[in-house]
Amino acid sequence: LMPHTHPEDRIYTVMSGVFYIGFGSVFDPDKLVAYGPGSVVVLPANTPHFHWARSGEYVSQVYGTGPLGLEYIDRRDDPRHASK
Repeated sequence: LMPHTHPEDRIYTVMSGVFYIGFGSVFDPDKLVAYGPGSVVVLPANTPHFHWARSGEYVSQVYGTGPLGLEYIDRRDDPRHASK
């Protein structure tokens, strides 16, 4: 996922594979940090970040208290706004 934010705090627990997350408003693969199974990542609300399944499939459990949301930093990255 390209850089985006969530209005709620989130907690990611990596169940399997490797979860890569980077922080900032611009996608930069050099800023990705790898988290393996059992890792927990706490993400405060409105923190710009991005994900990449860099080494293949991963499964993560995401916890947040709603209302939930996702807002891309660059609206052009949002597939919900793609022309049909």
